[in-house]
Amino acid sequence: MTVVREWLRETHGASFELLRHFLLRFFDSELVTSPGQTAVALIGSSSMFLTWFPFFTGPLKDKYAHLRALATPEPYRWALRADELWLITMMMSAIGLLTAIKWQSLFPTLSDYRAIGWMPVRARQIFGAKLAALLMVATGAVVVLTLLPGVGFPALSGAPVGSTLAALVASCYFMFFALVAIQGVLLNVAPPRRFARVTGSLQAFLAAGMLILLVLSFSIGPPAARWATRPEVARWLPPVWFLGICDPSMHALASRAKLGLAVAAMLVLAAYTVSYRRHRALIVEGVSASVRERRWLGAIFDCLVRDPREQAVMAFLAKGITGDGPHRMILMGYGGFGVAVLLGLLGRRHVVAAPFAYGHVVLLTFLLLGLRHSFSIPVELRANWAFRITEGEGREQWRRAMDRFVIFFVAVAMVVVPLPLELRLLGGRALAEAGMFAMFGLACYQAVFASWEKLPLTCSYLPGKSPMWMVALRLLGLLTALPLLNAVLLACLYNWVLFAGVFGGLVAIWAYLRRSRAGAEVRLKYEEAPDPAIHGLNLGR
Repeated sequence: MTVVREWLRETHGASFELLRHFLLRFFDSELVTSPGQTAVALIGSSSMFLTWFPFFTGPLKDKYAHLRALATPEPYRWALRADELWLITMMMSAIGLLTAIKWQSLFPTLSDYRAIGWMPVRARQIFGAKLAALLMVATGAVVVLTLLPGVGFPALSGAPVGSTLAALVASCYFMFFALVAIQGVLLNVAPPRRFARVTGSLQAFLAAGMLILLVLSFSIGPPAARWATRPEVARWLPPVWFLGICDPSMHALASRAKLGLAVAAMLVLAAYTVSYRRHRALIVEGVSASVRERRWLGAIFDCLVRDPREQAVMAFLAKGITGDGPHRMILMGYGGFGVAVLLGLLGRRHVVAAPFAYGHVVLLTFLLLGLRHSFSIPVELRANWAFRITEGEGREQWRRAMDRFVIFFVAVAMVVVPLPLELRLLGGRALAEAGMFAMFGLACYQAVFASWEKLPLTCSYLPGKSPMWMVALRLLGLLTALPLLNAVLLACLYNWVLFAGVFGGLVAIWAYLRRSRAGAEVRLKYEEAPDPAIHGLNLGR
């Protein structure tokens, strides 16, 4: 071990040093001020991925023991096919989500060019080392995701280990190569002025879509497998292609899967081969985007918000959320997860008002959580000195502008937009439903931002501050509470006495939280630090 460490301390040529640079900097971020904290978050996430499959071993073992005892093999065969499709879909969406999260790191970044651009190395060497590092990181992610289910599921179900593991690994690599190839094609096809905006929007939609697919994969059963394996449907579904690797009777789909994987890999190699000059010019030299002045929008904004400080804050928040950073991707990721949860809940309800009631509760909850998470990530960390020196002059304007921005954004998205459809389907009950969930949203906003101690988009971000097991428990508690909350609020729409009691309770909760939050003077944070081993009593506040 000592010999290896000594060898790694030495210099071993340009290619090796470039590869070392990209591997060590792959998970670094300029938004994090505490060194090594990203590694802590990465280790915690990996541990969660490694331990998810044992939770299913008991149910799967009992399920296949029962199916093997049946007189006919047909239920066993379809259950096995459905579970294999579930695993393939889940693995593809998981690796797709990870690729979307690291979307900006699939090609060399501006930080990479600043660090190594002055060195006597060619652009081809930089891109070759970046591709090698990307493949190594992707291989590590694929191993973490597929090893345990690829070996454990065949042991429980009786499926062949080799074909199951090969299908999972191949499907993950296909998804990874396909997404990298998409960015490479856009790099060579999209106009320079629109490349950053197009890829940023695509990243947000990919994160939301992969989260929806990841959650909905758990609903795949024999009926869904029968529908997906129909020839006219299967040719359009990549997860079903790789299901053909598991089933010898589906050799045509297996051939399609192998061809798709080969094409995706070749597109990645081609993109890295032909893109290095154009990419370097786009990243290093930059392209100024044209700005279109919308005077009518500014006039409306002036009428709604009179204070110039609040106007500046709200404009800053809007541009930060919709800019090319990770904020839009995070917000759409939370929204995608909320949509997936909503679809799962609505499968059991047939009341006309249920889609609106459930949609308001679930989407509103995840939208507020997404906004809070997005506000925690700075737009440009090194520029927060400008906010530090002016904090005392406009702290109240900051808080008031943030409140108005979030409440207006949520009100338009969740109450105003669906109201015409609700009026058509629910009649006068739609107004009661809108009022109930508007008050529910106000109470949720005060609860979500009760402990907020930062100016939005200005403080450094510290991933892994809360242990992953704690985050998982909070999410599990939220998912457990949502159906009960949905049922109570839905019942209020058909019982006016219950409606009055719940509405009054929400008003009281909102008033109490608002008064507590308005009266609390906190010391604003600009650099997030790990929690101390022994927590104090917050005497410094």
